Parts: sequence; structure tokens; C-alpha cells
Amino acid sequence: MYQTRLTVAAVATALLLLAPPHAHAQASGGGVSICHLSGQGGRILTIGGPALGGHLAHGDYVATLVVDASRAGDGVHFESISAALAAARDSRLEHDEGTQAACRITIEVPGGTYEGTASAPADGTLEHFPFNVDVPDITLHGAMVMEMDTDGRATGIGAGGVESTLTPTEPLPVLNGSSTPLIVVNAHPGGSAGNGLVVEGFVFQSGHDAAVDAGGQGVLALRVSGLVVRGNRFEGGFTESVDLRGTNGEVAQNHLSGTAGTCDICLAAPGRYRAYGNRLLAGGIPGITVDGVVGLPVPAGIEPFELPAQADVVAEIENNEIRDHLRLPVGVGIRVDALGVGGPNVHNHVYASIHGNRVVNSRFGIIVHAAFPVAGTDRMSHADVSLGGNVFEQICQARLLVSLSRHTTALGLTNNPYLLNSTFRIDLGGDLPWDAAWFSHPAGFGNTLVVDGQTVPNGARQFYDANGCPAN
Repeated sequence: MYQTRLTVAAVATALLLLAPPHAHAQASGGGVSICHLSGQGGRILTIGGPALGGHLAHGDYVATLVVDASRAGDGVHFESISAALAAARDSRLEHDEGTQAACRITIEVPGGTYEGTASAPADGTLEHFPFNVDVPDITLHGAMVMEMDTDGRATGIGAGGVESTLTPTEPLPVLNGSSTPLIVVNAHPGGSAGNGLVVEGFVFQSGHDAAVDAGGQGVLALRVSGLVVRGNRFEGGFTESVDLRGTNGEVAQNHLSGTAGTCDICLAAPGRYRAYGNRLLAGGIPGITVDGVVGLPVPAGIEPFELPAQADVVAEIENNEIRDHLRLPVGVGIRVDALGVGGPNVHNHVYASIHGNRVVNSRFGIIVHAAFPVAGTDRMSHADVSLGGNVFEQICQARLLVSLSRHTTALGLTNNPYLLNSTFRIDLGGDLPWDAAWFSHPAGFGNTLVVDGQTVPNGARQFYDANGCPAN
């Protein structure tokens, strides 16, 4: 391994010496951030540019990479985000850092528009989407600093108007049932993993007109831990802006608007999630979902998610503002799905803490339901949901709908099967009285519904009126 490191280091040193004089001087003058490795692990040091070659020869590596085509070629600056990511990946694998790392590598992306394509770029002037991150502890750091309102929620405005924008030259395609993401973070089963990825300070664009169609995703994650998606703005036309499956992560202080597809922020089992400080405007059918395991297609080159027999998901949904989810028939701010789409045989236990959110101008405030039960399966999954401190304004159907079948079955619009031998426990937390909620819990299926510690008798209550809200 030392010989491999020395060879790569020698190449990097040669590139540094061959770089244009101004590039070398600027790298030297500003200092270079490296990971200095020792028997005790790694620590970040700032060194002068002339010392870089020696540190690389001893096995250290560059810890801050900068996207700057005018200075590319010195081992610190790169012509594109794609090139910087490739260098970071090579460094990780060279140092046997497949699942954990001695130091974080930060890729600094200055303000500007970064155009890319999902097809093979003809030259180096375009990024290639998706960016695939499958090694640990990478930070993709854009230039936008999200301004926050007095409640700690994203405004969508970057301080000083400086933004790093990711945009496709053609609308992101949907291929074989899978929307093409701008960023994929993946853990290969038994291999390297994009654990600890931080994505912050970017504007995400799909290339689609949300009024016409949808395609593409902002961030898709599978099987990773420690993911942070923070302080970004997702614009219209994505099928899903943030789609996290089998992951542990945080989605914080992002601004989402004009999403035309399914859910805006989708959090699926197994995993632990926290979503807070986000503002979601006029998005998908639900704004935020907490799901059982989903078996949806994945992009080419990404291993399918293997469905487990059982799975837990724990989600904290706090201090988000969700507006204008008026899609017919069941636009909703926050939705809890006991059975995920494409995973009807998985026994899920969904734990959702939903506190301090504001849901405005939507058909429903919160829905807790079976979601995707399939006839001929054993249809058993459980949900524990706690509410508290949520504010509902201009909710034109019901603040809360609870259904042991699919939500549309509870409303008399479809005839989906019910769960079997499953338990939903709801703690209302003073957000509304139970007699103001709608529910569907018929006898004969072995299910149990417990609200504020009291078992609810079998029955149903709803007053659905398709004309009761503005159309959207």
C-alpha cells in the first residue's frame, strides 16, 4: 500500500511543479488544508503549497479541494465538481478509507451555475449527473448561505445573493421507473459507503416545468449513515426533492418549492431521521413522508435495496412550515405510511414524532394510514405517532386522518385492503380533540387503534368533500 501511495504522491507532486506559476503561488499564499496521518489517526493541518509534495509522499492527503478551472492541475483546484469528487474518491480508496475516514474532505464550490447532463458529456465543460458519492466523510459545500426567519425556518434566500446552482442542460430523465438524481449517496453492500456526506449551500434545479411534468430527484440516498442535507434550495419539477431509503440522516433548513411529483421529503425504513427548519411550498401530494420500507427502482449502477423481513423507522419531524399541498384528493402536509410502496411483505414499525410544525392551506394536515397494503399478503405493520405544538391553518378537510387501510379507502374513494393484526398508537399532544379527527377502523381485521392511551372502538368518521378545497 505504501508503494501505491508513493506513486500517486509523486504524480501529484509533478502536477504541482508543472502547474502555472500563478496557481502555485496562490495555493502557497492561501495555504493548503491536508489530513496529516500519524499513529494516532489524522488531523487537519494548513501548510504552504511548496510543502504539499512532501506531505503527500508521506501518505497525507489534501483535505480541502476547490472547484476553480482557472487553477486546475495543482492537486488542490479542479475544473469541475465531478473532477473534485473523483479525486476525493481516489484518495479515500488509496488510503483504505472505504467506510470511515481519518479526516473529512471538503469540496468547496464557489458561487455560479454548474451545468451538467445525465448523458455522457462531450467534453469537460459539463458536469455529469448524478454525482455518485460512495466513500465516507465528504462535504459538498456550495456558496449559498441560507437566510433563516425568526422561527428558524429557511427563507429560500441566500445571503448576499451568492448561490451555487446545479442545473441540467436537459430535463432530468426518468429511466426504467427511476428518476435521475443530481446527487446519489450510496453504500455498496459489503463495500465502500458514502457515510457522513454533507450537502449544503446549493440550488437544485430539475430542468422540468413543474406546471407541465416532473422528473429527477435532488438527493437520493440508500443504506448510508450520518447524511446531512442542509441549507439548500430545491426548485420545481422534481419527482422527489430528497429521497432517503434505509438511511440515518438529517434534512435541515432547506427550502423546497414547486415540486410536481410524489413527496417532497421522503424518509423510508429502516433508519433514523430528523427533519427540521425546512419550508415546503406547493409541492407533491405529501410534503414530508415517513415510510415503511420501499421497493422502488434505483438508477443504473446502484444496487437494488434488499427488502428485509422487518424494519423500524424513527423520525423526528420538527419546526417545519408546509404550505399549499392541495393535490386531489389527498394533498397533505405530513404523512405516515405504515407499509411502503413496493414492500408489502415487510413488517414495519414506524415511530414518528411530529412537533412544532406549521401546516397551511392544505387538504389535510397529517395522515397516518396503512398506505400500500396488497391483497394476499399478511399486511401487518405498526405505527406510533406523537403530536404536539403543531399549528394548522386553512385545512379544508381534516387536520388529522387515521386509516388502517389506504387513505382513499377511508374517504370512500377506493376499496383497498385493510391491515391485519396491526396497532396504531396516536398521542394527540393537545393538537386537536379526537372527535375532530377522521378515522377508519372497522371490525373484523384484528387491528387496534389507541388514541391518548384509550382504545378506540371500531368505527369510522369522515366528511370528505372533493369540492371543499380549491382545485390544484
